[in-house]
Amino acid sequence: MEPLRSSLTGTLRRLPLFNDLSEHELALIAAHVTLHRYESGAIIFSEGDRCHELLMVKEGEVKIVKTAASGRQQLIGIERAGNSLAEFAVFDGGRYPATAQSVTLTVLLRLEADNFRKICLQHPEVALKVIHVLGHRLRRMVSLVEDLSFSTVRVRLVMHLARVAEEEGRQTPRGIEYELTENNEELATRLGTVRELVSRNLGRLHGEGLIEMRRRTITIPDLAALKREIA
Repeated sequence: MEPLRSSLTGTLRRLPLFNDLSEHELALIAAHVTLHRYESGAIIFSEGDRCHELLMVKEGEVKIVKTAASGRQQLIGIERAGNSLAEFAVFDGGRYPATAQSVTLTVLLRLEADNFRKICLQHPEVALKVIHVLGHRLRRMVSLVEDLSFSTVRVRLVMHLARVAEEEGRQTPRGIEYELTENNEELATRLGTVRELVSRNLGRLHGEGLIEMRRRTITIPDLAALKREIA
């Protein structure tokens, strides 16, 4: 097997969708897979485009964004290495429901929809894994709709700051500290609001002593106190 196909087989083996398949089966899939490289900020596909392939993230990060008629954007999610994109459209033959954009230098694996559907028919365990992924996405969408419908911008912002603190923060004498990698415009896209409201609520949380901000460094003196704002 030539080096490229051998490398693709190894990559496919590490993807959750395909890690139960044999070497022979992975080699058959690798024969139909192509690699595509995207610079940071590149549009991978646009909302409304016809979907003809399954895309899987080999390296980098991809953000999925929904755009309203007014131009306001809502971040649906960020997909990282090992995750697949647009499974719904692959199965129903429809169009992409949102836009995908690379966050960093990104390498994707591309498998044509027809070939992927054949794999699912031949290997039901792959189809079951796709159903699991779709179920997870559905739960995430329901949670997102619930947050946007019933939570204020302040609560959504506090939930996000607390979650990042728990996942990425480091304990210091001043409290839990981390770098806020998103600017206020990007935070607004994530939270389904506008930049001005993000700036205003960050300022209020800082003024109330619930967070401290030094440029893009966030310090949370008392995480439990911050999380009480979610109730």
